[in-house]
Amino acid sequence: MKNKYEKLYNIMELLKDEFIEEAFKEEKVKTFSMWRFAVAACICILACGSWFCLKYIYPGNKPEIGRQKEADDDNYTEVAIGVDRLPEIKYEKSTEELEKFTCNFQTDDGGGIDFGSYIIKSIKDMTSKNPTRNNTEGITELPVFKNEPGLWSDIIRMKDFNKSTNGVYFAHLSYETQKDYPYDGSSPNMWNICFQEDKSEDITTQLLQYTFYRIFYTGNKKLGEGKKGWYKVMVPPSGTGKIYPLISQEQAEQKLREGEFFTANPYDKYVAETAEILSVELEYLTQEYQYYIQPFYKFIITDKSWDISEVMSCENWEDYMSVSKVYVPAVQEQYLDIVESAELRVN
Repeated sequence: MKNKYEKLYNIMELLKDEFIEEAFKEEKVKTFSMWRFAVAACICILACGSWFCLKYIYPGNKPEIGRQKEADDDNYTEVAIGVDRLPEIKYEKSTEELEKFTCNFQTDDGGGIDFGSYIIKSIKDMTSKNPTRNNTEGITELPVFKNEPGLWSDIIRMKDFNKSTNGVYFAHLSYETQKDYPYDGSSPNMWNICFQEDKSEDITTQLLQYTFYRIFYTGNKKLGEGKKGWYKVMVPPSGTGKIYPLISQEQAEQKLREGEFFTANPYDKYVAETAEILSVELEYLTQEYQYYIQPFYKFIITDKSWDISEVMSCENWEDYMSVSKVYVPAVQEQYLDIVESAELRVN
């Protein structure tokens, strides 16, 4: 730190002796104050520039830890701010005929009997910051990527997360929290994600940033040293994705009504015709057992028949509702080899 201030002081000294006097000596009295203001402004600009160079470009500068606070629930995640090491997300339109690829769905999530998979208080508990949430109109094509080992990092223990070896740089950092409640209505399970969010980019790039450039955390409500929980970091595939045409949201909703969707809860099929759709978005499934990283329409649904009064063991059970997430493949069907029940594949 001492080095930085000494270098900045030397720069100020050079400006004071060699430039200021030269600028003042030929000026008339009536213009002297204007020149004085201009030179002072230059000094400020150069000083600020020098401070920035010393702080961020100086080779001896080490990555710093930046703590960001999430607006909801006072959760925070610490991210190492250092050199931009984000790998490129590569995709292109194929010059050859598009090939058919495997479409599968498998999850370890459990489902309830005659009601949805999650207990929430309001749709806000399941609201994502996916840029396509209730905003899928006009998205007619998206890339599909071959899955490969190593896209998810190994589990990172929280106490080791802030070490420089695990540093991840996000130039545009955003946060998302989702939660659901146990049947006794006690403290909710929390899923916390921080991810790259550059709203100046087109919608496809924003969706891919939301999908790949992320740090995922699950555990206690309050994050911090000594708390239980773990992190996983997601990066893009090294290969190039191929652009595929999509079905529309209207077509996806029709498939939902006909029961043509993937779900963790088999009972969701019984309410396909009557379910209320609370939200819809395009989401990539990125689990390690997916053969391809491909887009799905994710619908969050509920139904009047899902009575949770007998399963909630708290007095204020009316404050809660049951919901499910159901997934309709977004790529046009002629390109899909749909596998209803795929054998678990772990990279």
